[in-house]
Amino acid sequence: MPEPLLETRGLTRRFGGLVATGDVSLAILPGELHALIGPNGAGKTTLIAQLAGELSPDAGAIFFAGSDITGLGVPARVALGIARSFQITSIFAEFTALDNVALAVQARAGHSFRFWRPARRDPELRNPARRLLAEIGLAGRADVPAASLSHGERRALEIAMVLATRPRLLLLDEPMAGMGLEEAEELVPHLAALKGKVTIFLVEHDMDAVFALADRITVLANGRVIASGGAEYIRADPEVRRAYLGEEAA
Repeated sequence: MPEPLLETRGLTRRFGGLVATGDVSLAILPGELHALIGPNGAGKTTLIAQLAGELSPDAGAIFFAGSDITGLGVPARVALGIARSFQITSIFAEFTALDNVALAVQARAGHSFRFWRPARRDPELRNPARRLLAEIGLAGRADVPAASLSHGERRALEIAMVLATRPRLLLLDEPMAGMGLEEAEELVPHLAALKGKVTIFLVEHDMDAVFALADRITVLANGRVIASGGAEYIRADPEVRRAYLGEEAA
């Protein structure tokens, strides 16, 4: 097994007497799509916030590419290549989808957003932006103002903008939340196409999407890991079925 790109060891975070994450240890391998599932209140949001640097753990450690990053904040983790969609993106509603991604490409090159006019003309910015829109299924919506995009299309646009920063690890926190069934089904193959190009940690309630996409799945319940493995292993695990899938163990 390759060395993990990201690893947590005994990660614990308390809010008063509530243990939001308790002794969480997991490993995300390079190039894999690793999903995190669990019932509401399981600690998923707290865990992903700790990975992104938004919350500090009370105990435990986080390692990225072999280095301890537990004490690093959000900007330092972004610089290392850890990206969570909403912390990176700021969609300009009056700009087209293409303009928005071109600005993200420009920002990755180290330029200020105040130079947005060149971003609307420069092929070195717009050509990569078109490729990213195509990767996420928005090629035909490139010239549509972001304000006119559907909810699902805006979520896809956010992902394209994050990809413009060339992350090594992409943290996706419920990207299909609020989407209709058709929009979610359309996004799944585009996320699948990203597998191997960027390592993805996916928090998602849509179990059909999780089982279709994930190389491995970790299950949280009451802040603790109760199972981790491939889709068939997770489907068959009796504790997972009781805690999350709503089934009685045979």
